[in-house]
Amino acid sequence: MKKYEIIANPKSGNETAIDKIVQIIENMSEDGFKMDLRLTGKSGDAKEFAKEDDGEDVIVLVGGDGTLNEVVNGMIDSGKEIPLAILSGGTVNDFATAMQIPTEVEEFCNMLKAEKIKNIDVGMAGNRKFINVAAGGMMTDIAYSVPEEKKTIFGRAAYYVEALKEVVKLGDKRNKTYFKLKVESEEYSAEEDVLAFVCANSISVGGFELAPKATVDDGYIDVMIVKDLDLSELPMLIGNFTKGKHIEHEKVIYFQTKEVKLSTDADVTVDVDGEKAQKLPLTFNVLEKAIKLIIK
Repeated sequence: MKKYEIIANPKSGNETAIDKIVQIIENMSEDGFKMDLRLTGKSGDAKEFAKEDDGEDVIVLVGGDGTLNEVVNGMIDSGKEIPLAILSGGTVNDFATAMQIPTEVEEFCNMLKAEKIKNIDVGMAGNRKFINVAAGGMMTDIAYSVPEEKKTIFGRAAYYVEALKEVVKLGDKRNKTYFKLKVESEEYSAEEDVLAFVCANSISVGGFELAPKATVDDGYIDVMIVKDLDLSELPMLIGNFTKGKHIEHEKVIYFQTKEVKLSTDADVTVDVDGEKAQKLPLTFNVLEKAIKLIIK
């Protein structure tokens, strides 16, 4: 009988993760599956749990994008090739949403038992893996700049408040947020004044389809760069985000690549799946079909 190891962040998703964990264990145990539970208590725990070999056949993650990133890094660093299943438990859950993973426990458990596998790519930002997105610049630090207690109480609204603060800066000529970015890849190379960049593995970033051409198993990362713009240009661009037409905007650069180097003289920290990571310069590339994901 298969052994499942649940790695869970008990504080994620308005602290509803515990209820989901109990339901999973009850559902799976009724059919005789062995269930082990590891609860994270601090940053880095999920990565270490994923590295350890406890004889498990499947890892089940209950948590958000940050915890997922840790598990993916731990699995790849340790060479673990067993399947991974994701039950959304965070505030945003971009990757699980993009993959249309069931959020109801019964449907999720049925998916586990069927074990349909999709081999998916993983991005690299320097030596850090990302399963969904690596980004830098305006608004990209919101995920880790919002205090955990605000995420728990206010959910997505906490992110929107921080985003509004960033938008206001566009109207302040004394506090411009752009930086000069050097882009080097086979598909596109230039030096531009930019507000932000995104290197995506899936279509969903922050609840928007920022990388509308992305697929998780095509062997490419999708790069979107927003050039410097004025506050008056922002409404049209944001409106296009909801339609996936923003990549046609004159202030947006969009291309797909296997590798791109991004560098700048500015102090730009890269956000990796919602967690603070390294600073530019960095090379971004892809590990093809590096994770076996259980899907519906």
